Amino acid sequence: MKRVKSIIGILLIMLSFVSLFLWEWKGREMILLREVLVAKHKIEMGTLVDQNMFEIRGVPKDNLIEGALKPEEAGLLMGKVTAQLISQNSQLSQAYFRENEFYLKEGEAIFVIEPDWIAMRSSSLRRGDIVQIYGSNSGGLIGSYRIAFVKDEAEREVRDVMLEGKNYIEKEVLERTDSTSIIDHVEIITTLEEYEKLVAYVTATPNNAGAENQAPALETQVAASEMSRSLILVQGGEKIDP
Repeated sequence: MKRVKSIIGILLIMLSFVSLFLWEWKGREMILLREVLVAKHKIEMGTLVDQNMFEIRGVPKDNLIEGALKPEEAGLLMGKVTAQLISQNSQLSQAYFRENEFYLKEGEAIFVIEPDWIAMRSSSLRRGDIVQIYGSNSGGLIGSYRIAFVKDEAEREVRDVMLEGKNYIEKEVLERTDSTSIIDHVEIITTLEEYEKLVAYVTATPNNAGAENQAPALETQVAASEMSRSLILVQGGEKIDP
């Protein structure tokens, strides 16, 4: 009888150890933690989502962010790009991502904004940015466009100097302190109809009636008119569909 009690005691001790092991291994996680997606490393804004950027980690329920993504929801992010900088080990939410709109829709094409059309633009302008284009001299908003390419005089793409691996990293606007070259012109994504509005604005001819008797004044007037018929590229904001 004593032997049976000893065996039962040993079994209970072993069962306690097994239970403690199972609690530490899975039980605590199942009851106190919830598995969510976190960033495996820092992810810059504008990065195309790749499944290798994320990992699964248990997070205490009290520490979950609003809308934290579960492992089975990883597919919702495929094909999207990051809308903000995501720090390493950060939990993920759909609010941190946006649709990848950098493609040509039906009826759209790529058109050049000539360098002599541009009265003002930021040196931080980069491929993929949204610009609101205004006519100079209180010309008003002509339209908003996504930048397809930002070129220098040699038709090379202007990028940020800093590289990470072999890929250029898209930085926040105020972090674009150095570029590979000087911007000469940009190319935008739009429709032919919308592009014709830009062309019509910059090529509009002033009314020169009676100018034959005022040749010197005419030269000044035309020069001023040419300056007033240029474009102001304002960076930022959301694209406004025509």
